[in-house]
Amino acid sequence: MTKPISQVWTFPSDSNPDKTYETLRYTDQSISCNCPGWTRRVAADGSRSCKHTRSIDMGTADQQSTATHSYEPLKPQPKPRNHAQIQSTETPKLGQRRFAV
Repeated sequence: MTKPISQVWTFPSDSNPDKTYETLRYTDQSISCNCPGWTRRVAADGSRSCKHTRSIDMGTADQQSTATHSYEPLKPQPKPRNHAQIQSTETPKLGQRRFAV
């Protein structure tokens, strides 16, 4: 079973500087990790946790990770207005400002 991934964080290993672990957040907001803490420890109710997933839950993952990538689609940005399309509402009188709409 593969779920669509929403975001990925890469954490360095504390014990081996050559190792990194990836923690994934899926579109259904569930989280998984490939570190030994996540893969080997399962609670009696079937839940899992590790320091990397707890970091994501606490909102500190961006400061502790070495890399992150979001797979969320970007929101469309509004189109910039062309200055040629701006029209003034009326002709200003001498000493008044012209307001564009």
